[in-house]
Amino acid sequence: MTHLQSSLQHEPVDAPDSSPALEVALLTWEYPPIPTAKGRVACETAHALAAHGVNVRVFTMDRDDVVTTDHDRIEVIGCAGRITGLRRLMRAIPGLEHLAAAAAFRERVQDEHERHPFDLIEATNCGAPAAMLMDCGLPIVIRNTAPHAIDAPRSNTMGSRLSAFVARGLEAKCANSAAAVISNSRTHASFIKDWYEFRPGHIHMVTPVSVDPQIARAGASLPYPPAHARLRLGYVGDGSARKGLDELLIAFDIVVHASQAKDEPLPELHVIGLDAADIDNRMAKLGISEIAREQILDFGRLTDESMSHVLARCHGIVAPSRYQSTGSIYREAAAFGRPLVASEEDPAAAEFLRKYACGRLAPSCEPGDLARTILETFSDRAQLVQMRHRGLDAAKSWSRAEFGARTLQVYRRAMNLAPISLPAYQDGQTSKTRITI
Repeated sequence: MTHLQSSLQHEPVDAPDSSPALEVALLTWEYPPIPTAKGRVACETAHALAAHGVNVRVFTMDRDDVVTTDHDRIEVIGCAGRITGLRRLMRAIPGLEHLAAAAAFRERVQDEHERHPFDLIEATNCGAPAAMLMDCGLPIVIRNTAPHAIDAPRSNTMGSRLSAFVARGLEAKCANSAAAVISNSRTHASFIKDWYEFRPGHIHMVTPVSVDPQIARAGASLPYPPAHARLRLGYVGDGSARKGLDELLIAFDIVVHASQAKDEPLPELHVIGLDAADIDNRMAKLGISEIAREQILDFGRLTDESMSHVLARCHGIVAPSRYQSTGSIYREAAAFGRPLVASEEDPAAAEFLRKYACGRLAPSCEPGDLARTILETFSDRAQLVQMRHRGLDAAKSWSRAEFGARTLQVYRRAMNLAPISLPAYQDGQTSKTRITI
């Protein structure tokens, strides 16, 4: 393919103010207002870089238009419109669907590079959107979330096995040939290293994702629900098997009946992030009792602002994942000042809660363990308040300033440039701070 050449190789740098802003292409599958974890990571990355004076063009497959954002250094470019003709046919063939998407990303990135050259490409590992850009001549950084196979539909058909095999192979190729790789925690980095069989000496850095300032501000300003209020729990996430939603629904049924037996107000479970009718189908399949069903409120997929309004009424967040790649929900629960119940089956949850002590770990994701941990955690008001304050205190360091700075240092390693002292962070809509490259 045509090699893409960095604009920085041709423009002299006389002083920090005269250096061009870094131009980054960011490849993702989803971007807000689509409320998904992968989209949230892309959004935090884009804003963290933009706040340090980097121009970011986000390429996403969830739309086909080009839109401006709330920051003048961020542009969102849809790639879905490039899935036409042969690519549309390929999308229906197991294994080839990943190549069709990679070709669409490549074409869109090349068009934008001709309009205004990029200096570096960052892409998610999941589904290998950068698979056809690895030889483009620009440094490519891979940021790891959950590999495609982790969330692929559980099926033993030849097509599903072939699709998973191709995706894993493409992801491994991208990760192993990238100029640098980023993971979100030590446990996640260890998992990724084994999953893709990294070679010795590979540049693999740990850079925790920041928390949206809107969530942090809301958490710091909103009071904790009063002691007399009925227990309300929140779940934020999709319905993939690793997230433990089915186990949580059964556990909540147990908690509801325990409260009923004690003649206490029945608790509520507020569910955020599912597709329409998903929760009803799950409850019917799991045999959730009618009295528990009446206490489960499905809010669907919400924006951050709407989600904050819902979580403000909750006493805590339950996130019983068996595996989390970014752990965003753990950090968001802490930043929102809501104690967290997670599962010890997830190494990231164990690492997080043992470090920050802003919640409790259930011994496993099994319904009985979850129900017992929920009942024990939310029966002690003083303990909840302590957890709340520990979470709020920890969240003060999870800023976009730090996230952007760490990401830029990885970029410099990928570009074979010396480390630098980064300029001051400006949390403004039109930040003009620049980095010296």
